Amino acid sequence: MNKLSRKNKILITSLVAIAIVFAIAVPYVSAQTSANPIANKKTLNAQGYAYQTIDSQTIKKYPANFTLTLVPTGTNKTVKLFDVTSGSVMVNGVSYTIVSGNGGVLTGRHAILLQAQGTSPDGQTVTFKLAGRYFWMGGNLYVVRIGAKLQIDNTNYTLLMRAAIRR
Repeated sequence: MNKLSRKNKILITSLVAIAIVFAIAVPYVSAQTSANPIANKKTLNAQGYAYQTIDSQTIKKYPANFTLTLVPTGTNKTVKLFDVTSGSVMVNGVSYTIVSGNGGVLTGRHAILLQAQGTSPDGQTVTFKLAGRYFWMGGNLYVVRIGAKLQIDNTNYTLLMRAAIRR
């Protein structure tokens, strides 16, 4: 049986530590990633409440949720860009259809931003703006705390929600 010198033990320990740091620091890239961005689409689902201020005094609270389909469009070290291809926002039982939009994930700040457009059931233009902070929950699961605004002509809703998305 070979005995390792103190110098060799330190060298082996250092190499193992560097390998662990390198494995953690380098982002994981799946071998199954497709060149087709449609194949990489993700669905962002959220639930929470919408608040509406009426006459600058009365605040009404409504149940709210949304589902958005996101497709990655580009990335660099700090920002991952995506398009919103479809979705819906439901406030107090009324469904607003989202048809397009775009946004980004700021990886250094653990933040997500997006703006999308759509229509209400009666054909009015709808703008949906969202900002959130995401947290890793283990594996490929991330949760997001979201603050959003849904604008329909002269009616505004403020949405406070929680969402989940898998990487």
